[in-house]
Amino acid sequence: MCGITGILDLSAKHPPERCTLERMTAHLMHRGPDDDGFYLAPHIGLAARRLSIVDVEGGHMPLSNEDGSIWITYNGEVYNAPLLRKSLCARGHIFRTRGDTEVIVHAYEEWGDECIAHLRGMFAIALWDARRERLLLARDRFGVKPLYFAERNGTLAFASEIMPVISGAGLARGADCASLQQLFTYGYVAAPRTMFVGVQSLLPAHLMVVDAAGTQPPRPYWSLEFPRDGAHTRITHAEATEKFSALLRESVELRLMSDVPIGALLSGGLDSSSLVALLQDLGGGRTSTFSIGFEADTHDEARFAKVASEYLHTDHHTLTFGLRDFDLWPRVIRHMESPQCSATSIPIYMLYRACHEDGYKVILTGEGADELLGGYHWFAGDARVRPLLNIPQPIRGRVAEHLPIGSSVGRRVLARGTHDPVQRFALWLEATSEEERAVFASPTLTPSPLSLQGRGDGGEGESLSNLCPLDQFLYLESQSRLPNFINDEVDRMSMAHSVEARVPFLDHKLWEFTATLPPHFKLSGGIEKRLLRAAMKGKLPDRIRLRRKQGLAAPHALFWRQAMLPMFVRDALSEAALRESNYFNHSVVSLMLQEHQAGRADHSRLLTGVLTTQLWHDLFL
Repeated sequence: MCGITGILDLSAKHPPERCTLERMTAHLMHRGPDDDGFYLAPHIGLAARRLSIVDVEGGHMPLSNEDGSIWITYNGEVYNAPLLRKSLCARGHIFRTRGDTEVIVHAYEEWGDECIAHLRGMFAIALWDARRERLLLARDRFGVKPLYFAERNGTLAFASEIMPVISGAGLARGADCASLQQLFTYGYVAAPRTMFVGVQSLLPAHLMVVDAAGTQPPRPYWSLEFPRDGAHTRITHAEATEKFSALLRESVELRLMSDVPIGALLSGGLDSSSLVALLQDLGGGRTSTFSIGFEADTHDEARFAKVASEYLHTDHHTLTFGLRDFDLWPRVIRHMESPQCSATSIPIYMLYRACHEDGYKVILTGEGADELLGGYHWFAGDARVRPLLNIPQPIRGRVAEHLPIGSSVGRRVLARGTHDPVQRFALWLEATSEEERAVFASPTLTPSPLSLQGRGDGGEGESLSNLCPLDQFLYLESQSRLPNFINDEVDRMSMAHSVEARVPFLDHKLWEFTATLPPHFKLSGGIEKRLLRAAMKGKLPDRIRLRRKQGLAAPHALFWRQAMLPMFVRDALSEAALRESNYFNHSVVSLMLQEHQAGRADHSRLLTGVLTTQLWHDLFL
């Protein structure tokens, strides 16, 4: 696991210099505190900061093949590297190290660009083919590991984070206001956009080639395929449970590849508890687990984490989150390099800090199960709303408040929803209301369409029309919120503390199988993740296995109702500060804050977005 950087001289006028690479990698010390490395040639410079986990002594990067014609700098883990190594050795390749980095180099020698499709894991790769003067950039299927790039004046810069890219490319720092509008509409900024003008994020499951012909458009090397409605695999629930269990177990076992100890997060929910149960079984030892409780009872799951820990016999560590911990916000935004409309990053930051302080470099975590098996409330909520969409829209709008369809979000979706799955999914995700978005200083900003892996071209609804409704939403989730919000947040907050977060539920073999299954195996009768619940029967206590999802959330609504907000918040939201950044209308921000503090409305997501944007502006621009 590393932080990577690099520069490619496209014009043959600006050869990379070591001092530039050193300046870029200095931004990534937290991602790789154990080692650094540099490779310089006439047109290319590669660098890495290393977090030593596999082949601690021999895994130095950048790394080359035997004759130095291929060089790589790489962030991540290829979990099927031992199998690939065996196959490549049989084809005559000779290895000098035990790590997975060299496996990628020889895989490229054997299969060219197609080698990326052979990799099973999480990764961001920059590979230089010196003979062909050709750079290959690639990112894993679910965007677990980030990779950013920018091109300016004949120089292409790329890195694991944005600040090194801006430094390497010599970009002026500026806010992308369209991305800011996207954040306030959907709750995240979708790749290839970032919050910085001129800096792009390589799309998940894509690779990009830069050679003498120029920078080629990124192209996909993998896509998640669901069968058309009614054409799901004919399989019994028992058979599906057995296969799912085997694949999940295999995924966890693959992620035990490490020369350092492995711990796990344990919230007391189904997902993390399932992983810890498998980790305990496979690891044969007493696992260290970490959870965070909340002083606010509405958010606290600590008692369930205790139940799971005692049942699984783990060495458990519990943190407590209080309103005072919101003081971490500026530090968190510095690592996120982006504002947010939620505050979950703060408790996640605290969890990985605790893991680091206890000596752990590798942690298993349960993200991905909800996206895989329909665990979020909008999956079940949409099933309740869909049958009512045939009611004429004007009537729906009037009666939505009185129908038993669950949450206020569900009533909003019923009132405004359509049969188009993309538009309806976007309504479920809506981070702030249209009325709240009047907070923007510029009235010309309008939300862009929901972006799926950066396309946002309006054609997704038609291409999804042959899928069953649940599969439509599962696909949309995997292409939007999962890579752009969930995975980004986990990567940023774990690497802030030099911890590698491994995500067994985001194994593409597991997803390819689960996508073929009938939808009622995943969600039925309002019960989500049925397959995982069945798979864990006898492995977890029913109090954990059968409990409904609560999820991690920081109590930012309570934070914004405090009588006296912290000084850094008052400074950031002052009229002078808001006028200087010029993103928001001070009078509207003040009105929203007054309404929220009086309990007349919940504007917490809007206020959090405004505050973190102001913090981001002060930190980076």
